[in-house]
Parts: sequence; C-alpha cells; structure tokens
Amino acid sequence: MAGYPDEVKKVFTDWKQEKLLTDLVTCVDELQKRRVDYIEYGDPEKLTPKKRAALNSKLLAQALLHRADCLFQAAGKMLLAKNVYGLALVARGHVEATAVLGHFCKRINALSKGNIEFDRYELDIANGLLGAKDDLFTQADAPVNILTCIENTDKYLNAELFGGEKKDMMEEVYIWLSEFAHPNFCSNKSAFHLDKQTNRMIFRHDADLQERDFGLAGYMAVSAGFFPSLYDRFEKACDATLAEGEPTPASDP
Repeated sequence: MAGYPDEVKKVFTDWKQEKLLTDLVTCVDELQKRRVDYIEYGDPEKLTPKKRAALNSKLLAQALLHRADCLFQAAGKMLLAKNVYGLALVARGHVEATAVLGHFCKRINALSKGNIEFDRYELDIANGLLGAKDDLFTQADAPVNILTCIENTDKYLNAELFGGEKKDMMEEVYIWLSEFAHPNFCSNKSAFHLDKQTNRMIFRHDADLQERDFGLAGYMAVSAGFFPSLYDRFEKACDATLAEGEPTPASDP
C-alpha cells in the first residue's frame, strides 16, 4: 500500500487497525490522483471575469486538496509520535478543508441555478483564496466562518448525496473532534487515568497509544471519504457554469 511509510503502517497493524489503514490509504490515493503540478494562470489583467473565477475555483480546490493531503501525512506522524492532541488538531483541520470545499460546491450550485449573481460568486471565490482576519491584511475581507462552511456542506451532502435525508455528518464529526482539540474534558482525560487501587490520577507521560485514540483517525476518514466526491462535483459544476461563451446566470427576481 502507498500513502504512508512502513513505520506508520506498522502502528496500525500492531493495533489491529488494518481496515482503518486501508480506508486512509485509499483516501490518500484518491487525493493524489487529482493533484496537479501547476495551474496556468496567465496575466490577471487580461482575464475575463468568468475566466478569472474559473481559475480561482481551480486554484482554491487544489489548495484545499494540498492541505488535505499534507494533513493525512501529518496524522500518520502524530500516531507514530503517540501525540493524541496533535492527531485531534490534524483531523479537525482536515474536516475544515472538506467543509470549505463543500461550501463552495453549494455556492457554484446556487450560481448554476440562478439563485445568486455571478458577481457574488466571483467575490466569494476570490475571498476563499485571499480572505484573512489579521489586522496586517488591511485590504482583505474576513474568510467565511468555518461553522458556516460546515453547515453548508451538510446541506449540500444531505441534498446531493443522501437524497434529502438530514444526516449532518460533518457537524457531528467536527463537534466531536473539537472536544479533543480544545482543553475540554476529552482532551484533559487524554492526559491521565485513574488508578483505583491508589486513588491516584496518574499522568500518561511517555505512555503508549490507546485503542480509542484511533477513533480520531476514524473521524478523519469520514471527512476524507467525502473529499474526492466533493472535489469532482465542484470541478464539474465549475466547468459547466463558468465556461466561456455560456450565459452568466442571473439572480431570481
């Protein structure tokens, strides 16, 4: 299997997590099939609005794919280092990448149906690339809130993949991972265990992994399972809706 070095694979096999390893490696393979070395952008001053929006859409999708791929590799390293906190943060970061992609699937879908104006989409996709909140970036708008992205991704998945059934899987995954990413009970409990014989709370310094720690990687696999489908749907919708010569959808009256 490709995707993880042998030393990382051994961690999975030692803990009898071969199925999870297979799922994660499959996700890595699917991501790497879709990555490109570059995007021919050209002179920005000579681009039509549609061409610019199409290129920015491709650029954002590839940037999110790069993030997702790198976080996969980081998850393996966190398991190798027996770093549960790092694994939780990496897994949640992957969910955020999937959520932003899902959010823009919903936006291009809205554009294709004429529910938003082209100018609105063009601004949104540019902000998806360049949005920032720090005071250093005085000319940038704040990026869309990640919770909004998660909500919109669930709406898109519910409608497009689950036949209208309200599953809200991304919200469930994100909230659970946040319990470990923040210094809450789940995160704190990862630091110690109760020794009932001595009534001591023993800190897990230099301790091994626990089977339940692989649940964090499992939640990452849920997010990762959606990413390729969202990527393909976004690419197909952009190619159809932002093609030169195609009429720009107008907003509903």
